[in-house]
Amino acid sequence: MAARDLTMEMEALMPAGAVEALRALGRVADGRGATSLVVGGVVRDILLGKAALDLDVVVSEPAAEFGRAAAAALGGAVKAVTRFGTALLVLPGGLKVDLATARSESYERPGALPTVADGTLADDLLRRDFTLNALAVVINARDFGTLVDHHGGLADLERGVLRVLTDRSFEDDPTRVLRAVRLSARLGFTLDGRTEELLVRAVADGCLGTVTGERILNEIVLILSERDPWPPVERLRDWGVLRGIDESWTDTPPRSAFSEISRALRPAAGESAAPDAEPWVAFFASLLTAVPPEGRGRILARLAAPGRARRATRDAAALEELAAGRLAAPDGPRRSEVRRLLAPFSPEALVAAMALRPGSEAGRRIGLFLSELRHVGTCLRGADVEALGVPRGPSVGRVLAALLDARLDGVVTSRTEEEALARRLARDLDTGNNVC
Repeated sequence: MAARDLTMEMEALMPAGAVEALRALGRVADGRGATSLVVGGVVRDILLGKAALDLDVVVSEPAAEFGRAAAAALGGAVKAVTRFGTALLVLPGGLKVDLATARSESYERPGALPTVADGTLADDLLRRDFTLNALAVVINARDFGTLVDHHGGLADLERGVLRVLTDRSFEDDPTRVLRAVRLSARLGFTLDGRTEELLVRAVADGCLGTVTGERILNEIVLILSERDPWPPVERLRDWGVLRGIDESWTDTPPRSAFSEISRALRPAAGESAAPDAEPWVAFFASLLTAVPPEGRGRILARLAAPGRARRATRDAAALEELAAGRLAAPDGPRRSEVRRLLAPFSPEALVAAMALRPGSEAGRRIGLFLSELRHVGTCLRGADVEALGVPRGPSVGRVLAALLDARLDGVVTSRTEEEALARRLARDLDTGNNVC
């Protein structure tokens, strides 16, 4: 069978100037007796007919040396070199190419970071996570555009199947479990039967306990940052991955909650309900509402969750009680009380709490706070109320708080009415009456 040429697809799907830049890099490689390949997700995306934005190139010599030679020949500069044998080449016009030295990897123990050594291009493709990410395209002049497929990745791509390259793949690097979840859901692929068996067995055998919480959380953040995070989250639950992180993490909120969070934070049109919220944190906080209280602390500690996620999780738990009590009351609270009740909570927790109660009184009031009440302010400032007779000191703050309540509850609607109310409050202060 003739080798497949992807040149036309590359020209159609890569950024402007990218194919010519790759041809130029191929000529540099030819002049140095090296072989160079475009690798990984960019090739997969081209074969799927998707725009390919990243340029990842593997070369059969040290990437830094190749990058400096390319910069000298083509212009541009090598901006970053790492101890892992990678370099960033920035070409004229700003086009960026990630260069990597062909290398092999071995694992001293399950879950350890790999030991990296120089290797062949075949070694480099073998260390990839899945067959469809082990596809490559030659950029040397003679064979430019030729697909390299040592592991059946093209057939898997055409079948819509995700398959690991070795039986030890998930044991060696358990974060591949979460990458399998994310990639299969994003592409709408299934797992090859053997791959699913290996994944479920590795999780059941405790593979996730061999990697740091930070690495697991990094993958969870990527999952929760997907355009639609529900499909991968559902797989995390169904394949036992959540339980593999903590035994108490066996369930998730309903799909509708994720849809509501997406609608609030990623609307197709209009403004976000909480532009100051970090979407992945809102999804994360909602996920942990399905965990018993004693498990939440363990999970946060296990994943070394950052402060923002910890606060949102804590706030979401506190909102559970509030949303079942005062916020759910048919006859109240007033708008000013809603603001006082909800102002201390993080925006992510509020969005999560609202999403868990669509159509309820509590959900409606949380939505009202996010969209309107928290943005209400008074026309008057501290200096203004002092000029109206309020003595400098704590009284100014109390008067401003009273004015804000009045504004929220519709008692005053203009600056003139605020001034009139401030004068009355100043007189009450003079007579020793409580203004609040």
